[in-house]
Amino acid sequence: MRMRCKAYRVQKACRVIGLFVALYLVSFSLYSQLQNKEFERKNFKSDIKGYNDALEAIKKGDNFYNRGEHYYRYAIPYYLNAEKFNPDNALLNYKIGKCMIFSLYKNKAAPYLEQAIQLDSKVDAEAHYYLARAHHLNMNWDKAKEEYTTYLQTLAPDKTIQIANVRKKIEECDNGKQLRQSPVRVFIDNIGAPINNQYPEYHPLINSTESEIIYTSRATVISKKVKLEPKDGEGCEDLFVSYYKNGAWGNAVNLGSPVNTKLDDATAGLSPDGQTLYIYRTNGNGDIYQSHFTDSNWTKPKRMNRDINSVGKESSITVSADGKTYYFVSDRPGGYGKGDIYVTTNDGKNWSVPKNLGPVINTQYDEEGVFLAPDGRTLYFSSTGHNTMGGYDIFKSVYDSGHWSAPENLGYPINTPGDDVFFTMPADKKHAYYSSDRAGGKGDMDIYMITFLGPEKPVIVSRSPNMFSGITSNITDVLTSEAVLIESNKSLLRGVVVDSATHTPLLASIEIVDDKKNKVVADLKTDSLSGQYMISLPSGVNYGLSVKAANHLFYSANIDLTDSSHYHEIVKNVALQPLEVGSHIALRNIFFDFNKSTLRKESTPELQEIIDLLKKYPTVTVEIAGYTDNKGTDKYNLNLSTARAKSVVTYLQAHGIAAKRLVSKGYGSDNPIASNSTDEGRQLNRRTEFKITGK
Repeated sequence: MRMRCKAYRVQKACRVIGLFVALYLVSFSLYSQLQNKEFERKNFKSDIKGYNDALEAIKKGDNFYNRGEHYYRYAIPYYLNAEKFNPDNALLNYKIGKCMIFSLYKNKAAPYLEQAIQLDSKVDAEAHYYLARAHHLNMNWDKAKEEYTTYLQTLAPDKTIQIANVRKKIEECDNGKQLRQSPVRVFIDNIGAPINNQYPEYHPLINSTESEIIYTSRATVISKKVKLEPKDGEGCEDLFVSYYKNGAWGNAVNLGSPVNTKLDDATAGLSPDGQTLYIYRTNGNGDIYQSHFTDSNWTKPKRMNRDINSVGKESSITVSADGKTYYFVSDRPGGYGKGDIYVTTNDGKNWSVPKNLGPVINTQYDEEGVFLAPDGRTLYFSSTGHNTMGGYDIFKSVYDSGHWSAPENLGYPINTPGDDVFFTMPADKKHAYYSSDRAGGKGDMDIYMITFLGPEKPVIVSRSPNMFSGITSNITDVLTSEAVLIESNKSLLRGVVVDSATHTPLLASIEIVDDKKNKVVADLKTDSLSGQYMISLPSGVNYGLSVKAANHLFYSANIDLTDSSHYHEIVKNVALQPLEVGSHIALRNIFFDFNKSTLRKESTPELQEIIDLLKKYPTVTVEIAGYTDNKGTDKYNLNLSTARAKSVVTYLQAHGIAAKRLVSKGYGSDNPIASNSTDEGRQLNRRTEFKITGK
């Protein structure tokens, strides 16, 4: 029995020894396969030409590598040529992987970095950091955290900045893992050629009708042959424009002089009416300039006032619909981090001293790409702080009751572990555009379009045989929009302004007033080429609309959204009458007390429009005419309409318009412009008109 036990122990020991020998042979084999092979002539005696060619390729790659991360992508093809000759060099694999992190090939970086570390665990002090970055950018959250932790253990206690940076990266991985588990319902589409190409394209600006995009590119920097020599590196930024026609973006055109110069010129912002372009220029640390679109051209950009521009760098700006509030990014002294968001307002006379939006919005890190949504209360911006999943993420904050809400990450797949920045949207808010260096792009940074799908609709089971049938009716001016919006309590007002005689599109000024508050809520211009305009307005408000163009009578209308709590699309096309004898307009925003001739205070903006017009054209004489519906006696209606017309004339005289230029007349229920058989028709017939009688 003991002999059998002894034999068993010997047999077991032999098996253990055999296992160790086998493991040793395997590890020796792997070691021999992954042994670092230096670029030394003695290692390549059989192929000296290949060796010399590889050295030359490394030299060319190093010319880019040594110039910094913006040039790394140009080094990759040279390094790859050398790697084909010698795939077992730790330093070369490290450089390839590191360069790929800053290129379109982020998803291919990790294997090279892993190979480098296996060939030489001490290839570079930051090898594990860049391997972590490679996993991070590819959303391999757990592997990234593992490598960040390994790198963290190599840092000395006094490396406080590096330690804080790595710990933040670990937090970003946790944020990313959480955000990716609950993706938002959107489509993300690269807008493609001819806008995006192998060069960087970023900071898109979209006009309100989504028919024009202005953006920044470095496409003129590198020659068309792309020889990838050091002289071809990063150069100056230029502004480009493309127009959307026939279902596609047209060829991109350099805006040229005077917008672009020999220095860096980049997009910084666009006014809501699309008629003022804000430009970033490298003047000192970087300032914002503005250019206006007149006579089909952009004017020479002028530097904005010194309150907005400072000794620091001002890089992006956004404007409220009424033009009285600017939000902009600056790294001036006194902020919370690198770039902070500031606000300045105009009281009608002066701009206020810019105010930092504070620690709810701004962080110790970097904020960039500020954009105020058409609703006037939602602020979008990018940040490397808050709960970013890496690089710049896009956030939104809503202003309510005097405070900005805590910024909300727009989520995955809008945001990625890379840079997602410069968010903008047209007035209808069905789409948004932004810049991203995500994998799968065409260049360093590309421009992408977001399509918002809205909340997922519940499945409704119906047994009705008519579930696909419907009833249609003709609805004037108001159209129902698809429910794909971020906010639903806004309405879209859009249209075209033309000359009533020639139907030529006009460059017109549009003012929208909250009638109850007697406050201008939006001041915009039409597109000078198409005459189009578009703006988003909060529902639940009664608005006055005023449209003006040179040498034309103004137009007024009432947009009543007081009973609306959901989204509408309101089409208001306007034909302005030329300033000629006989031209007349209905003054839709002149209001009187019920059955009286007393002007209500809501009439003040419209009356001021008349005063401004008559002062601008001092030889014009006019008739103010009053009309009623057919309710009541003819005598009563005639007296009421006459009294109301006189009230308007009296007001105009009291505000500096000579009596000899004014005539008032009441017409009672004569000359109806609609049927008196409906409430809507009678409302249209109760009106005040303005008619030119002489010039």
